[in-house]
Amino acid sequence: MPYLENINLSGYTPQSVLSNETRSLAGIVKQGEVTFDTDFPMYARFIYVATSGNLSYVQWDGTTGSCPNLVAGVWHPICAKSINSSGTNITADQLRWGA
Repeated sequence: MPYLENINLSGYTPQSVLSNETRSLAGIVKQGEVTFDTDFPMYARFIYVATSGNLSYVQWDGTTGSCPNLVAGVWHPICAKSINSSGTNITADQLRWGA
């Protein structure tokens, strides 16, 4: 397949995929329960919050992100590997991850 030899992936990073404008157009295909400080089985693109509160999460590069005062009852477009127990005042049973 000679046409594959011309593909340049040097600019590909998880961040470029996250910032792609079409990424948010896709719906949630898989979801699961949250266990604090434990990586999800796959990279989450959305977090469902059933109770309002603050959320601390681990981003794709291992850095910590936080979202204060999240609204309840919404799938928030938060890309995360896991949810931190420290800095989160929403109980794990009130959270879901979606990919």
